[in-house]
Amino acid sequence: MPKSSSEYSLGYAIGKTNWYMKTLLNKLLREDKCGITNEQWFVLKMINENPGSSQTEIAEKSQKDKTNITRILDILENNAYVERRRDDRDRRMYRIHLTAEGKKVLKAVIPVTQKTEEICTHSLNKKQITEIIKLLDSVCANIKQEL
Repeated sequence: MPKSSSEYSLGYAIGKTNWYMKTLLNKLLREDKCGITNEQWFVLKMINENPGSSQTEIAEKSQKDKTNITRILDILENNAYVERRRDDRDRRMYRIHLTAEGKKVLKAVIPVTQKTEEICTHSLNKKQITEIIKLLDSVCANIKQEL
């Protein structure tokens, strides 16, 4: 059966790849009993790379809306992976920090994310992987100029 024209579009290919990668990572996280989802992992990673970020900053960096970030942070806080601390200068704002338990979980997930990468790229060489990343970065830059 021939592919439809939408299956040859860049947007379709990127969306499909994104869905499969997230689905695979969630499957591997469940199998490894990590206790978090790929969305929770990504937010933990953002906080680890940007300690003390506000919820708004985390939403922007993770490209998720504030409602989803609040929901994810509530789950992470209930699991004692993050803590919200009042901002010293603006009492209405909270700064988000990883706890020792959050750092432990983040470290435990590293082998799972590495396995995901290996599965996704096993038929590609390093040069091809680098080229795909460069091309996708270029696509993102083009889109950002229009936003």
